[in-house]
Amino acid sequence: MTDGAFSLSPPGSFALSADPAFQDEVRRELVRLIERVRECVAAPSVAGVLLTGSFARGEGTVISNCPSGSRWLSDVECLVVVRNGIVPSQEIHQSMRQIERDTNSDCGNSVRGIKVELRAIFSEGMLSLRPTIFTRELCENAKLLWGDPAGIPMPPAPLGAQTISRYDAFRLLNNRIIEQIAVRSEYTDRTSDTTATAYSLTKFWIDLGTSLSVFLGCYRPGYRSRQTPVEDALRANREILGGDLCGRLISRFSNAMAQKLGQVGFPAGDLAPEFREAVEIARAAWNWESGQLLGSSAAAAGDWRGIFARLRRLETAQQRLRDWARLFRRPSGLRQLGPRAMFAAARVGSLATLIYGSGCVIDFFWEELGSDKGRGNEMATMLCRALAIEAREPSERRRLLTRATLTAWERHLRFSAA
Repeated sequence: MTDGAFSLSPPGSFALSADPAFQDEVRRELVRLIERVRECVAAPSVAGVLLTGSFARGEGTVISNCPSGSRWLSDVECLVVVRNGIVPSQEIHQSMRQIERDTNSDCGNSVRGIKVELRAIFSEGMLSLRPTIFTRELCENAKLLWGDPAGIPMPPAPLGAQTISRYDAFRLLNNRIIEQIAVRSEYTDRTSDTTATAYSLTKFWIDLGTSLSVFLGCYRPGYRSRQTPVEDALRANREILGGDLCGRLISRFSNAMAQKLGQVGFPAGDLAPEFREAVEIARAAWNWESGQLLGSSAAAAGDWRGIFARLRRLETAQQRLRDWARLFRRPSGLRQLGPRAMFAAARVGSLATLIYGSGCVIDFFWEELGSDKGRGNEMATMLCRALAIEAREPSERRRLLTRATLTAWERHLRFSAA
C-alpha cells in the first residue's frame, strides 16, 4: 500500500507465515486460490482480491504436523472487491461460496486444516466501511494479491486508537465470547481437536487484550506492534480488573502471543482450567467495559438478567431499528427465527441483544447451566423458551442452547453484512 492506495502485492512478495519455513507453502495455496477466483462465473466483476487477517500481516499460524507435514491454524481471509452491474449479486455470492467449498473440502487442504473465507464487497461499499478495528487493520495491512489497484478505493481509515469506537471493541469481546461457548461445548463433549481448541483459546486471549486496548488508548493494528503497549497498559491500570486478574491476564496474553507467533507450542493436556480462567477474566472485562460505556465504574450485578439490561441500555434506538429492519426485509429470516425468539427479542429490545445476552449468560454461568441446582434452572428455562429448546438433562440443555445461540449469531452476522 502506497500513498493511501493499495498496491499490487502478489503472493510471496511479502511475509505470510509467522514461521518462515511455511512461506512457500502458503504462497502456493494463495496462487491456487487466485486462479479459482479468476476462473469463476463472477470473474468479470472482480476488481481485485485483498488478503486480510493474520497472513496479510505476516503473522499466519502454521505449525509442523505428521503425517500431513503442516497444520494451518489461521484462516485465509480475503475481501473480493467487485464492480456493480456486471454479474448479478446473487451469482457473485454463490461463486464465492462455491470457491470456499471447493478449496476447503479438497482432501489435501482438509487434512492440513486449510480454511478459506471469501467475502464479496462492491467497490463503492469500500468507501462506506465504518471506522472499526477491521477497517483500521484493512487499511494498514491488507495486501492486493491480484487485480487493478485503480479499481479498489481505500476506505476512510481511522487515524488513531481514539477514533475507533469503544462500542466496536466491546462488540469484538461479545463475538469472541460466543465463539468460546461453541468451542467449549465441543471440548466438553470431547468432539474437538485439542490443537484447534488450544488455538481458539489463544485467539480469545489476544482479542480480549485487543478489546481492552481500545478502551485503554493503546490499540495498534498488528499483533507484534500491539503486544508491549497492551501489557504495559494493563500493568499501569491493574485496578480495572483487580490486581490478581490483571496479572493473570498479562501472563495469558503474553503466552498466547508467543503461541500465535510460533515461539512456543500448544498444550496437549487438560484445557478445562484455562476455559474456567477465561470465563472469570472475560466476565470481569465485560463488566468493566460495559460500565465504561454506560458511564459507571460499578461492577455489574451478579443477577444474570442484568446482562440483558446492560446490553439493552447500550443499544441506541437507531441500532435497534436497523436490527429489526434487517429481519423484516428478509421473510425467510423471520421464519427461521421463529415466533418465540421474535417475542423474546422484542422483550429485551432486539435480536442482537437476545443473541449476545444469551451468549454471555451461557459463558459466565456455564457450570450452573450444566447443573440442575441453584439458579441454573431459572436461567435455562428463560433461554430455552426464547430459543425454542426442549431438553430435560442439564448438559444436553446447555449443548442445545449453545448450538441455537451460535446459529442465531451466524445468521445475524450474515444479515448485518448484507
